[in-house]
Amino acid sequence: MKIGFDAKRAFQNTRGLGNYSRNLIDGLLDYYPENEYYLFGEPSENEVCANWFRTVSDRVHLITPNTTSSITKALWRSYSMGKYIEGNHLDVYHGLSHEIPFRKKNKSTKYLVTIHDLLFLRFKENFKWVDIQIYLSKIKYSCRNADLILAVSEQTRQDLINFLHIPEEKIIVNYQSCSRLYYSEREIQMVEKVKKKYCLPENYYLFVGALVKHKNIDRIIEALAILPDEIQYPLIIVGNTTRYKIELIKKIRRLRLENHIRFMNYVEPEDMPEIYRLAKIMVWPCLFEGFGIPIIEALFSGLPVITSKGGCFPEAGGPGTCYVDPLRPEEIATAIQKIATDNKLHLKMKNDGYEYVSRFKLSNTTKDLMNIYSLI
Repeated sequence: MKIGFDAKRAFQNTRGLGNYSRNLIDGLLDYYPENEYYLFGEPSENEVCANWFRTVSDRVHLITPNTTSSITKALWRSYSMGKYIEGNHLDVYHGLSHEIPFRKKNKSTKYLVTIHDLLFLRFKENFKWVDIQIYLSKIKYSCRNADLILAVSEQTRQDLINFLHIPEEKIIVNYQSCSRLYYSEREIQMVEKVKKKYCLPENYYLFVGALVKHKNIDRIIEALAILPDEIQYPLIIVGNTTRYKIELIKKIRRLRLENHIRFMNYVEPEDMPEIYRLAKIMVWPCLFEGFGIPIIEALFSGLPVITSKGGCFPEAGGPGTCYVDPLRPEEIATAIQKIATDNKLHLKMKNDGYEYVSRFKLSNTTKDLMNIYSLI
């Protein structure tokens, strides 16, 4: 089978959509090497992305735009890729991040598109009007013209039906995995090295994600202020800095928590599993997500998770995770206190979480994806 991918995010993005793209491609290359794989895009000089491409370059066909102009590259992705898809007689073309190119009447190639979330429709106040129109136009075109839509969660599937009125029979949920770095513990020397490298305290709570409003970090800070002194451990926030950080800092100062909050803008990807494993609890009461990769990263790392009721969160967290009302800091604080002070509960959540999250191992998600490719 010949399978092509929009590799823009794999080549350019070091966060969610990039990780999704790289993990998906890695899984197919490792578990189904008999296929031919085509990557459409231009490798970047970003260290993470460049290192990844070096590991796969001899097992894929690379098709790049023959231009240095950003405008022409964008036009190539939308209008010119179709002729390369046809010319290479692909069986499947998979748009990994909301988009497929304008397609001709090519009946031999099946087009799939992955939709991660519709955040720009749920939180319009966080997006520019023009960006909303662009996102909406691209996703509507992709959903209308793809042969099949892959949603990363049941939540995203329902949003596509409710917001865009996509026929439900056209949408399949295909869960994503996380890096295999999280699957097993590393030697104690590596753990101590990471602890020293980032000056990590003996006990801390953890949040991982971009500093944006719907992540609800401000209510985690409010919950921390409520905790008794003996378990008011530091909160470490790992995520890219945005203007929202200014609001968070104001709240931290108002609650006099300057010595209890630490921002880490960047952590080496290979060090993140230890950041999780050394934490006490993952506190992740986001208002909305498409799926929630940090939840499964935490569960693979043996870290108990507190997250939000409803939405996609039970899909990612399973029955062993603690669910709270994300709008109530006192409920978040009560959950933290209960888990931090009950060793038996802490161990049970750790074991139950790891048992549940095994379904998201790359071997399983890749098998499900390959079955979709084969049946379409």
